[in-house]
Formats: sequence, structure tokens, C-alpha cells
Amino acid sequence: MSDEQQGLMPLDLGAQDSGKPSQTDTKPWRMDWNDGEEIVVHNQLAIAVYTNEKLGIVIRQERAWDEEEDTFIVLSTAGAAYRVIEAIQRELAANKERKK
Repeated sequence: MSDEQQGLMPLDLGAQDSGKPSQTDTKPWRMDWNDGEEIVVHNQLAIAVYTNEKLGIVIRQERAWDEEEDTFIVLSTAGAAYRVIEAIQRELAANKERKK
């Protein structure tokens, strides 16, 4: 069933505040799953983080439909885990700067 058939329309607060009809009143709204601004998380396989029997930190990603096994990254020391965390934080900060 399409979004229009379900009666789903994007929230347009600007049109409500101004009293003017929104664009959705004149043109049916369509979801763009590839480039839509509304999409906040694109396809993402599940990720688990846990400690194994040898006290290593395991990052495990669910297998995709065309893969036979999950993907594992085992960080054998606390130092390795902290370096990965720092690298992720560095990349997040760099991405934030690029978006400005």
C-alpha cells in the first residue's frame, strides 16, 4: 500500500503557522527512498557489541542475505578498543565539519 493510500503526508509546520496551504495540498507527496531528506537511516545491518570469554571486545555485524556468516572484529585489549572509539569520534567530528 502506498503512502498516499495510507493517508500519510509529511508534517509541514510552516504551512500551519502561516495559514497558507502547503505544497502537499496541491501535489501528492511521494516518498523518495534513495534521496529523500526524510530518510535518517538508510539500510543498516544489525551490529552487536559484547565481551567474549577472553575479555576481548567483539563487534559483530549481522550477515547480509548473500553472506554465509556474520562479520566479526575482535579487539583483544582495552587499548585497542579505546583507539577504535577515538577513531570513530575523530571521524564523526570531521563529518560534522564537512557538513557546515
